[in-house]
Amino acid sequence: MEQTTRISKDEIPFEKLEKVGIKRDFVDRMESQELKDFLNGFRSMKLYTVNAKINDENFRIPTKIRLQKLEDGSVNIKVHPIQRLHIPEEYMQHKFTKEEKSALLENRNLGKTLELKGRDGKKDNYYLSIDSKTNELIPLRIKHIRVPEKIKGAGLSDEQRQKLAAGKKIVVKGMTGKDGKKFTATLQVDAANRNINFSGFKKEKEKEQKAEKTKATKQKVG
Repeated sequence: MEQTTRISKDEIPFEKLEKVGIKRDFVDRMESQELKDFLNGFRSMKLYTVNAKINDENFRIPTKIRLQKLEDGSVNIKVHPIQRLHIPEEYMQHKFTKEEKSALLENRNLGKTLELKGRDGKKDNYYLSIDSKTNELIPLRIKHIRVPEKIKGAGLSDEQRQKLAAGKKIVVKGMTGKDGKKFTATLQVDAANRNINFSGFKKEKEKEQKAEKTKATKQKVG
């Protein structure tokens, strides 16, 4: 089977992980997409408790973990512990405005895309969010998010797709939940979780759903 990730499962440094207190079977509990992202060098979705020495004292602290491929081809482990929420003055050579800082602190999401300079020295467009578990500022290249034409059975207009792709919030009606019932929610790209986040859920009343169906039927007939 052809490898589709930057790092293979066999390359995970399990011995290093076991030394800090993470058993090697943790990958078996990852969902398919979660494991794929992890093997591509993204932070883990879950927090893992690791051994740490601070001021000569031993502690067990919760962290997210990430695989890092080094220049010599070996794979290292990077840990991302929970930190104090703080927005720096400058990040990836971008100086934040007061409005941008406020957006990140209030919504944990910038609400737009930014041109940032990566570690490779190249500029690219990114989404920017704060990880709700570690309080880290997380950049995500826009190429990693695909805005679909439909979400939960509800079609998106061109305007909605453009706004969502630009990092803005949109309200989508007529989506169908696992229980088969219609609902409305606010959608926005979440860089920290590498997905489209749902918030402000509101179940739609049956009368509203029937009215929408009747309206759609009349439009088809007309």
